[in-house]
Amino acid sequence: MQPAAIPKYAIPLVLVFSFFLLPIAETQAGTSDEELKRGAEKFVALIESKNPSALLDLFSEQGTSFISGTYALPKAEYSPAEIRKDFETKTGVYCVFFDTACLRGADSNERARQRARPIQIPLTSVFDLVATAKVKKFVTFDVSSVNGMVALVLTNVSPQAPEARTGKDAVVFYLRSEQGQMKLRNIEFQ
Repeated sequence: MQPAAIPKYAIPLVLVFSFFLLPIAETQAGTSDEELKRGAEKFVALIESKNPSALLDLFSEQGTSFISGTYALPKAEYSPAEIRKDFETKTGVYCVFFDTACLRGADSNERARQRARPIQIPLTSVFDLVATAKVKKFVTFDVSSVNGMVALVLTNVSPQAPEARTGKDAVVFYLRSEQGQMKLRNIEFQ
């Protein structure tokens, strides 16, 4: 009695399945909700402490994208060197995080230059959004092996008020694990 021959298609089929199964195993061993939450909490704590120099280390080495309705930032993606420069000169990205007056002024000037409509909802820096919120809640989603999103839900009502349960996503962080540390890859705000 001879052993059954392995069909020709079996080896390629095993290879194809391994490509689908490896990412699943990698996701299970990768970034967790808790890692993402801690990364976002650390980022927000540095914003609250107004510690721009420490915050600079938490931007992705690949660059960071800014998704918003503001005209204050002339482009969507910034390299770490560009972010560092803005922090040193207290313009652009620095204003988004720490200075509402600067953010509004830059937005207004750029809108006037481009002959764009004035903004209807006043812009607020991330620092001021966080500082004025009575309720802060971190919600993680879209977790993969190295990436994930954390929505920082902020409300200005008392935690006991029924409206506090609905909240409003004010800031969404897209974090990426780089060299064992969660770093900001994208941010969505207002």
